Parts: sequence; structure tokens; C-alpha cells
Amino acid sequence: MSAMNIPGSYYLGAANGVADNAAPQRPDVGLFRRMLDQVPVGVMMVDPVTFLITYVNDTAATIFRTLQALLPVGGEGLIGCSIDIFNDVLPYQRELITNPANLPYSTRLRLGEEVLDLSISCVTGQDGTYVGPMLTWSRVTAQVRAEESMTRLARYDILTGLRNRPTFFGELATDLARPRPPGTPPADGLFLVDLDGFKHVNDSYGHTAGDTILGMVAHKLEVISREQGGCVGRMGGDEFALFIPECTPCQAEHTARSIIRAMQEPLTLPEWGRHQIGVSVGIALSPDHGADPTTLLAHAHMALHDVKQGGKGSYRVFVPQMKHKHQRRASLEGLLREAMPHKRDMFVFYQPIVDLTTRRVVAREALIRWHHPERGWISPGDFIPVAEEAGLIQELDAFVFATACREAANWQDGAIVATNVSAACLGLVRLPDLVQAELARTGLPPARLNIEVTETALLRHEADSVRDLQTLHEIGVGICLDDFGTGFSSLSHLRSFPFDKIKIDGSFVQDGDERDDCAAIVRTLAQLGRTLGVETVAEGVETQAQYERVKADGCTLGQGYFFGRPAPSSADMVRVGEIMEAMQKQAASKKS
Repeated sequence: MSAMNIPGSYYLGAANGVADNAAPQRPDVGLFRRMLDQVPVGVMMVDPVTFLITYVNDTAATIFRTLQALLPVGGEGLIGCSIDIFNDVLPYQRELITNPANLPYSTRLRLGEEVLDLSISCVTGQDGTYVGPMLTWSRVTAQVRAEESMTRLARYDILTGLRNRPTFFGELATDLARPRPPGTPPADGLFLVDLDGFKHVNDSYGHTAGDTILGMVAHKLEVISREQGGCVGRMGGDEFALFIPECTPCQAEHTARSIIRAMQEPLTLPEWGRHQIGVSVGIALSPDHGADPTTLLAHAHMALHDVKQGGKGSYRVFVPQMKHKHQRRASLEGLLREAMPHKRDMFVFYQPIVDLTTRRVVAREALIRWHHPERGWISPGDFIPVAEEAGLIQELDAFVFATACREAANWQDGAIVATNVSAACLGLVRLPDLVQAELARTGLPPARLNIEVTETALLRHEADSVRDLQTLHEIGVGICLDDFGTGFSSLSHLRSFPFDKIKIDGSFVQDGDERDDCAAIVRTLAQLGRTLGVETVAEGVETQAQYERVKADGCTLGQGYFFGRPAPSSADMVRVGEIMEAMQKQAASKKS
């Protein structure tokens, strides 16, 4: 079809794709023009010899009219212009349209903030000869922005803008697999960063404040990462990860100290004032600690867990012993979960607390003990932290508390029973309801119950914890501050709540044999108790000399092996005896 003169169209000179030897009956050229003008894509024809634009339909004219600030001409002015006006975005266009073998061709172009999809097809005459290229343009800016937004949401954390876990993990895998140039350091560093005390921020100020802190922390980590050519991601919650390439062990420790130091600077929250957040850092180095992302990340987690267990606010580099420790912990958690439903061979032992003047037993502390048929007696120092991390501590505390109240109600001497409360049970409102329900069920008078709480437990939800303790105090339950002197702010806790007893940590009592400073601390705390009108319990008394010293220092009560070891109740005596007899036989058979 000849299209040399299409009235009203933006058309110049050359044919539009059909040779002059057209069919005997000419089609309706006006209808053809209207059809081209109404298609939803821009259509453009170019002379492959002169490279002049010979045709632009209405849609193309509209597209380039809105983009005329980005091009030398726009809209209707395109007719007769050279295709070279697109050189900035398609510099090889002349070579592309000269040879029909290059076609069809598709690409995506950016003009300023706008995005266009361009397709170039080959138009031939009826005899197959190349007439010229037809360019079709689609404006896809909104679509591309939506795609980019979806991609960002899928790859980046919406709160901090950092890489999310899958993206970071993928980039970590790529980095670990890259060829290492000769002479580069033989290690890459993975750093897991966990915020210390972040839950307290959310509980005290709300999640908006917590989100603000996460954003500030993310920015600080990005700065540190960028300075060392690394990348950073948010693993979830308050845990972040940094990957630093070509990082020696010495550099890794320097980076960890930089992270901790950066987080020690107080953060200014717009509505909540200044707040300081601490961090713990676990480090694993590739390839020594793992050549693949899964292994490296697992080992960094083990190092981080070791930091958290050791008191937080520091860093650890993975060592193989951590893996063995982690495996033992995982095994212990499995055994604990098996035992918990029926509390199999779990017992409550009682250790006496005596009046130092009369040597009379005035109270007994309830202590959890657990025997496993294969591993024997498992230390509370081993399984209680596991119970806390595994979310089993509340059930364990409830078992001890219920058992202690039931058995103490039948004691003939009327002694007080003291039970420990873990941090997980404080500040959640449930504790006062649990205590009152057990007292009502067992008939134990509130005055015969002491609740022991450590300073560390109080720090978790201090205001809410004090509220729980106040509720119990009001019904007559005694409240005791345990391990006094080893916490972060001992005296401030004495000001925050009227404790009935303070228990002086056994390390001061025992070290007082050799160290004058420890003996002086015991005397000072005993004097403080007299001044405040509260009883002081000296823990860890194991010898006659220690007994006489803490009594002379003014302590009112004592607890330790000198007065009696923890022992089972009469109800559990038979079963515990069977266990001990079986262990003795097993030991004898091994010797023989």
C-alpha cells in the first residue's frame, strides 16, 4: 500500500511499510490513519537511508509532547527530525536500523524520570525488500515504579531500609563464592549484632520509640559497613548482620569494638529524650569458621549466644568449643522438654535458713533438682538458663511454687518457705494471681511465704516488677532481694521497694576468709540492714569460722552447708533414695 500522502497525519515522504506494487484495490487510507492514531502505543517510522523521522501517530506525539523538555523537539515537531535526537539514550540506533538483520529489537530506555519501552520491527514490501523500521513506544514509568517498589519490599527491610535476611543471605553467598585475588587477607568477617535491653525500650516507651532506635542503629551500622567496603542487613527483630570482606582476625576485633563504641553514644529520641542502648556482637570468619553462608551464620550465632550468656555488652569470636557447648545445650533442651510434661524425676529440695543467734531453722529455701536416667543429676546452673531461653521457665517456676506451698503447709515447725522467681515471671501481672491462687488452694498463710527476686530480674521490667511485688507485699507475702551486692544498682533497688530481707551473696562471705575487702562488704551490708530495719541473710556459710564472723558482723540469718545441705521432702525421700542407690551400684560396677 502506498502511503505517500496521508491527509492530516504526521507523515513525510517515504512509504510506511508496503511497496508501491500494492493490491489492485486501494484500502481506505483515512481509516488506516485513524486506526494507527488510536492504538495505545506510540508508532514512529524512520527512513533507513536519511535517518529522518517520517511518521508519528497521535499516541507517539502525545508521549513526546510531555517529554519535550528532555529532547531537542517534541510532539508534532518530530516529523523531519533526525533519529539522532535519541542519541543520549540509544547511541547505536543508526547501525541498528540500517541492517534489517538486527531486527526485531526491544529495549527499555530512561528519559529523565520517565521510562519508555521501545520495540523496533522490520517493515518490508510485498516482494520482501526492506522498507524501513517501525518503532513502537510505550510509556511504562508507573509500571516500572511499581515493580521497583515491589522489588524493594521483597529485598529490603521496610523499617530500616537495610537488606532483609534473604537478600543479605544471598549476597553473603555470592561474596563467599567469589575468587580471592592473590595477596588479599585470607578471611572475611561476619558480625551478628544484637541490641541489649531493647525489649525494655519497647515495653517502657512503646514500639514507635523502638522503631526509631532501630532506624538510628541501622544508620550507624551502615556507616561502619560502608567505611570497610562491606554490607549490612537486618536479620529480624533487634538483630543485625554485617559482612566485611578481606577482614583479618585483628581487623574483626577492631570492627567489633567500633560497633560497641558507636552504640555507647546516647541516642536522642524526639519525644522520649536521650537513651543509651548496648550491643553484643558475635563474629565468625570465613573460611576457618565456615565457607558457606549457613555454617558461617550458625557459628556467628553461637558466638553471639556466648556473649549474651557472659553478660552482654561485648563481643566473641567463634571457637570450636562453642559448637560443642551449643550442641550440649540443644541436647539438654530436648531432654528438658521431654521431662517437663510429667516433671519426671524433678524434685523440690529444701535448704534451711537459720537464726544466727538461736541456730533455730526459721525458713527453708525451695530449690529445683532434676535427675536424668542417663545423665544423672543435672546442675540447676545448667538447665535453668536453658529453661529461660526455651520459654519453659514459667512452667518450671509454677511447679516449684505449687509444690513448695503444698508441702510447707504441712510443716510442723511453721517455718517460712522461700521460693525464687525468675525474670520471665516478673512484671507480667500473672505472678500475684498465681501466688494468691496457690495460697488459697493449700491454705498456707501469706506470712509464711517469701518471694526471692534477684537484682538482674528486676531490671527486665523494673516498674512492672515493683508493681507485682507491691501487690504481694500488701497481702502479707515477704519479699527478699537475693544475691545482694552483685547487681547493677543495688542501693537504688532498696530505694525502689521496701524489701523484708536482703541476702548477701555467698561469694562475699566465702572470700572474706582471705580478703579484707569482702569481709568489710559483709559488715557494711549487715549495718545497712540494721539501719533499714530489714533482716540480712548471709549466704554460702560453710565453716564454723564463717558462721562466727557473719554473726559478729551483725547478720541476722544464715544459709549454707554449715547449717544443712538441700534435701528432698519426706514425700520424695523414697524416690531420691532409689536414684542414689542405683547410682552407687552403677559406680561400683564401673570400678569392678
